[in-house]
Amino acid sequence: MNVPVLAALAIPIAYLVVTTVALLRHPGILPPFLQRLSSYKALAWNTMVGIPIALGALHWALHR
Repeated sequence: MNVPVLAALAIPIAYLVVTTVALLRHPGILPPFLQRLSSYKALAWNTMVGIPIALGALHWALHR
């Protein structure tokens, strides 16, 4: 198994799960840095981060 590819996919997924659980346990106002990430201006940044993750997962799945 290709460890770097697996790590490159597992780290963002783990971060997403941990932050989602943390935000669900403590509902309310988001911290300022998360408010910036959820703003409309951050849409391009979030998309450009998500595309390589999705393409990496697709590449890994197809070549397995």
